[in-house]
Amino acid sequence: MRKDSVYLSFFTLIFTLFLAACQTVPTLSPPTKPSPTTIQAATATAELPQESTPTVTDESPVFVYQLNPDLPISLGQLVEQQNLPITQGNSNEIVYTFDFNDNNPVGNWVYALVAPFPTVTDEVSHDWLLKLWQGQPEGEITNLLVSEEDLPALTSILGASGLSVLSTPKDKLLESAWISQNTWAIIPFEEIEPRWKVLSIDGQSPIHKGFQVDQYALNVPVSASLLEPGETFSLPPELAAFQFSNLDPSKITTVMLTGVTAMVRATAVGMDERGVLVPGELIASVMQEADILHISNEVPFARYCPPHTAGNYLVFCSPENYMELLRYVGTDIVELTGDHFQDYGEESMLYTLELYKNEGWPVYGGGKDIFDASAPVKMEVNGNKIAFIGCNAKSPNFAQASETASGAYHCDMDYMAQTVRELRDEGYLVIATFQHEEVYTWSPIYAIERDFRIVADAGAIIVSGSQSHVPHYAEFYGDSFFHYGLGNLFFDQYGLAENTDKGFLDRHVFYEGKYLGLEMIPIQFIDKVQPRLMTAEEKAETMTIMFDTYRMWWKDENNQPVMPNWK
Repeated sequence: MRKDSVYLSFFTLIFTLFLAACQTVPTLSPPTKPSPTTIQAATATAELPQESTPTVTDESPVFVYQLNPDLPISLGQLVEQQNLPITQGNSNEIVYTFDFNDNNPVGNWVYALVAPFPTVTDEVSHDWLLKLWQGQPEGEITNLLVSEEDLPALTSILGASGLSVLSTPKDKLLESAWISQNTWAIIPFEEIEPRWKVLSIDGQSPIHKGFQVDQYALNVPVSASLLEPGETFSLPPELAAFQFSNLDPSKITTVMLTGVTAMVRATAVGMDERGVLVPGELIASVMQEADILHISNEVPFARYCPPHTAGNYLVFCSPENYMELLRYVGTDIVELTGDHFQDYGEESMLYTLELYKNEGWPVYGGGKDIFDASAPVKMEVNGNKIAFIGCNAKSPNFAQASETASGAYHCDMDYMAQTVRELRDEGYLVIATFQHEEVYTWSPIYAIERDFRIVADAGAIIVSGSQSHVPHYAEFYGDSFFHYGLGNLFFDQYGLAENTDKGFLDRHVFYEGKYLGLEMIPIQFIDKVQPRLMTAEEKAETMTIMFDTYRMWWKDENNQPVMPNWK
């Protein structure tokens, strides 16, 4: 080998070692900024980070955390899911934890005041709740059930609890409240389910679309705090991006189901004389809030519909300008299972379908042929997949859609059940509605109960009756909610029989693919044209009648309340 080649190799080696010595010590990089995370992540199985924290120098401290044992389990799981640096016992670590205060806010945890579903009260004040929490109840409610893991969070905003607050295992809260007298509960938002009634506090409810969390009495702020008190602390970079919460309002979907609409006879006379929008003026604001407003319009529109009178005729049509009322209240989907859809023949049915199509309103339960009429409607709103399916269970004379003719769909219960199962397999929460036998009592007949159970056994989460001209009672069946009939919405039967002056708007709430429950909103007709929301006194009387009528408070052989088996 030549001498100059040896020298070249030696200097190359020295230069390489010099470059290696100049490399910096590895430091921990801030994590990529994630999007806000909600309880969906919290419910997954928590996994600790697989990689150990890199070695650091005294000049580059690492912010690490320890889990506070007082955190709700789901909040702790949500924190763990973020793979934040965890304490390794290094001397230069700055250790923080998560506490219930708003000093260095990183999120909030929302709780709900709940009662057994057959509860008449809708709202309480913050002061009333605080007195109950402190053991100084005012009124009939004397006990509050709370799980042990939620006590620290609630104590942080309500103070020390009195003897009225009873620690109860989570899996026993619902049953305990149902079988106990004068007992409500406080639960985290993610634990709301249909058999609970969520109560508003000073007008704020976490299941309402206009919910303002900063004005809500059961909002628990969550902060990052140093384990060693007395030192100043600024949020480390890895925390600045997070908003730990169990409630993301953008993921709530509301569906409002309504009863009979038939803009004919005396209702139509009033619309012509007083204005097309008059029937909806006193309830429109509530209806317009729904993400999906359902209307069951039994009557076709006709290109030429004769002027209405207040007579008792039963062949119906509506003029096209009455569409303005449906637009005004915020219609999103139309059910066509009604008895009178075919009253004005094929041309009017096709004309009606074209009007709805032009508005962008999907229809179900009726259509241009039996394939169209029997098809479900699938919707996805705010991340929730919801499907509608319906049929007319009366004589086929009322529902004659066929392969060649338009009309309402006559119920084939085998098809209904199979379609519900298929929709559930596709991940949809199914709402099934019926045009069924008409009875003027709070209680439905057996045939209605039978058909409701068939679709519920197949997986329908909500089953509702669109046929009744008076309200029927409601009940739970397995995992399903039944309301056998909602009464009239826009129809002229005021004064015809007892309770034809009453109806319901049912507001159903969904969140992250889960059915949370509903609010039943009773309405009162003031004449044959116009309903309004009931007063507090009217609502209390009506709901008491319903809860006394339907089989919600079950009794044992000793006449004591028991948790119903729902079947």
